[in-house]
Amino acid sequence: MNPVLRLAAALACASLATPLLAHTTIQVQAAEGQTTYNHIVIGHGCTAADGTRLPVIAQSVLFPTVRPVYSTTGTVSGNPAVVSLTSFANIAQLIQSKDIFSRQREKLNAAGQVIGFEGSEGSLDPSLHGLVPFRTAGITFPADSCASKLVVRVAIADICQRNGLRNLWIPALTAKYADPNVDGIGSPASLTFNRDLAKNPLPASCGAGYTFTVSPSAEDVDANLKLDGYLN
Repeated sequence: MNPVLRLAAALACASLATPLLAHTTIQVQAAEGQTTYNHIVIGHGCTAADGTRLPVIAQSVLFPTVRPVYSTTGTVSGNPAVVSLTSFANIAQLIQSKDIFSRQREKLNAAGQVIGFEGSEGSLDPSLHGLVPFRTAGITFPADSCASKLVVRVAIADICQRNGLRNLWIPALTAKYADPNVDGIGSPASLTFNRDLAKNPLPASCGAGYTFTVSPSAEDVDANLKLDGYLN
């Protein structure tokens, strides 16, 4: 066999034998002003110390609402306003689906606003990917803002054992979730909202614009990522 073909065949066999493990992510980006139907994509379950792969049996999803952390990428000029992020609650809504979890509910704050959602009493085959459907309401970028993108980082716990093995897709270690060996620390899922530059162009003074990122605070994660009976 041609050496190049032999190498290609070997790589193909290797990829089939050892599939790459993917993070838990959000499937698609959202457009300004439009309701978006979307999915949390579960890339894999948990791996025990002996190498055993365990299924995801529950999940907790949290959008940033309590003292969110802001950052920017690119040159910030003009008005730094993006959206009223204090009102990000109620932007995301859970869509019923029992493909993975037989019990689902939305997380509510003290005002009765949706800040995330959770599923339990489930099982996702550890060799498969899973989809958890949700929707987001459309947001609007202020006309005088120089922001072209809003990136919302979402904290997600994929739980494989009750109050035990889990993957924590959160921005950083917190006081409550302080084990650096848990998979997912520093790799939260991200939901991107793209400005409609045709209908809502950047002001001439903005140049290329910038990306505004909002993340859940450690306080938010410690208070609201928990899932009764599954994640303390």
